[in-house]
Amino acid sequence: MVLLTVRDVIWGIILTVWVAVVTLYISKIVSKHTSIYVARKVIHMLGGGLVAVLAPFVFTSPLVPIIASYTLMSYLIFKRFKDGIMGWFQEKDNYGEIFYTFSYGTLLLLMWVLDGNYWNTKDVFIALLPIYYMSFGDGVTGIIRNYVYKRRVKGFWGSVGMAIVSVPLGYYFFGVPGAISGLIATIVEVLPLIDDNISIPFASFLFLYAIIKLF
Repeated sequence: MVLLTVRDVIWGIILTVWVAVVTLYISKIVSKHTSIYVARKVIHMLGGGLVAVLAPFVFTSPLVPIIASYTLMSYLIFKRFKDGIMGWFQEKDNYGEIFYTFSYGTLLLLMWVLDGNYWNTKDVFIALLPIYYMSFGDGVTGIIRNYVYKRRVKGFWGSVGMAIVSVPLGYYFFGVPGAISGLIATIVEVLPLIDDNISIPFASFLFLYAIIKLF
């Protein structure tokens, strides 16, 4: 497998610039007119989510997305502890954006370790589908809760919104097992013990990998 091509580098630069625009400019406008919480979800959907959708079609291997996600995670950690939070989307005691970038790169890397050829098969979506849940499912959930409850809280209608997004997405890629993974993502999202940027992707990934690759 070719790990890196000129095309990979070009697309890596293009998508990195796009994520930067979303994070530094678009989300700031969103935050000004809505809330920090909604701005975070916009970054998840328009930034990481869009890249995850495009990735299997524009990259030769998962190398560039993995490097980019860990690089962004390192930057966010450095920025937070050196210069303070970027107040239009970060919160002092919430490290969700760091967990998000960690989960993003780690799922792609973990799947690569388990199956070195997964990027060029349908199995790529075993790793990407949980990222879609984390980006789009949880993104919609957060926006619904922001407008329904007017505050950051785990609520019924947010979970309904996540299920509406995640269950059909799962079914589209993997049929009934995929739909179940979307339901699992919806259930673990409301659990208070683990940040949902960890629980959603890893719980759904473990289920998908087990049911598709092991059984």
